[in-house]
Amino acid sequence: MTVAHALIVGLPALDADNPGVWHVRAGVVIASGALSGIDDVLGGADMADAVVMAIVAPAQARCIWSSFPDLEPRQAEGVAKLRAYEHSIGGVHAVARHINGDIVLTATIAPVLMEYGLSRLAEYGLNPDIVIPAGLMIDAPAEGFVRAVVDGAPVLRGAALAVPDEPALRTLLVGDAAVKEIDDATVKSMIAAAAQYPALNLRDGVFAKREQRVFATPQQSKWIIRLIGGLVLATVLLAIVTWAKYSLATGVEDDRALAAAQKIDPAITDIAQAEAQLDRTLQQKGLATGRFAPLSAGLWRSVKAAPNVSVRELRYAEDGLLSVVLAAPDAGSINKALLAVQRDGFRITATPRQDTSGATLVDLTVRMP
Repeated sequence: MTVAHALIVGLPALDADNPGVWHVRAGVVIASGALSGIDDVLGGADMADAVVMAIVAPAQARCIWSSFPDLEPRQAEGVAKLRAYEHSIGGVHAVARHINGDIVLTATIAPVLMEYGLSRLAEYGLNPDIVIPAGLMIDAPAEGFVRAVVDGAPVLRGAALAVPDEPALRTLLVGDAAVKEIDDATVKSMIAAAAQYPALNLRDGVFAKREQRVFATPQQSKWIIRLIGGLVLATVLLAIVTWAKYSLATGVEDDRALAAAQKIDPAITDIAQAEAQLDRTLQQKGLATGRFAPLSAGLWRSVKAAPNVSVRELRYAEDGLLSVVLAAPDAGSINKALLAVQRDGFRITATPRQDTSGATLVDLTVRMP
């Protein structure tokens, strides 16, 4: 990957740690300082596009080079991690990466150190994209060994070696071999390059970086809120206009109905009184709640639902009652028709009987609810 903007910071291991910070642009360190003064190092720069890389001190991470000539790269990485777990004291977080040929690079770190370091950096608003052992930031020499100081910690680097520069380890691993010192300017350039081509990244597995999913940018969210607010307002206004429209139309119709009712009975003063008075007046005239049309329509609809039922007689009285004689071969068919009439809400009385032919008859009266 190509990194134009990066922030490199040491991973804290103790409360007292105040690791270094390097601000990198276009592969060059433009400012450096301590974590506590990170604002001064950044100088107000926008870090939205920056890659953040954390450096693990040499004593806190172990680097191992292994050879697996008979395994595929992914298989070799898996075996390398298993060996790292087996040869470690206590639980470790391990990451393996196939380099080239049959060589696999493995790095391990104690999970508590990883958790603590990431939480400390989070207090400064930093969520590293890359976490790498300090020894892997120093280029391996073609031969022999080199020594560099990374964030105040000396490290020995060889072709397959990255360990703290401690007397015991130097005697055991380097012996009398010459060790070349790398100056600070070269170390800075190597640190800047490491963000672009990291040899390995400990942010894997349970420590993999999980980006917060953003549904919308702040500007988009603002417009979404405005749009939703506008839709709600439009809906409310439409409801008010519709209510006002129907309320006005209802009022007009009530006025018309009241005027028509007053032609029948001038004593009527409001629509409620008009309805009650008209019911009484129509009842006195035998036209009240019976009404032939709805009664007969309901009856025929029910008879149609029972094909074996027929109507023998049909009379409509002035009191609003529809009198009917229904006939059917059996009582079950007539009961089906009667139930249909009742489901439509009409009030009925039924008296069953039989004629001389053996057919079942019902004397039925039907009235409005």
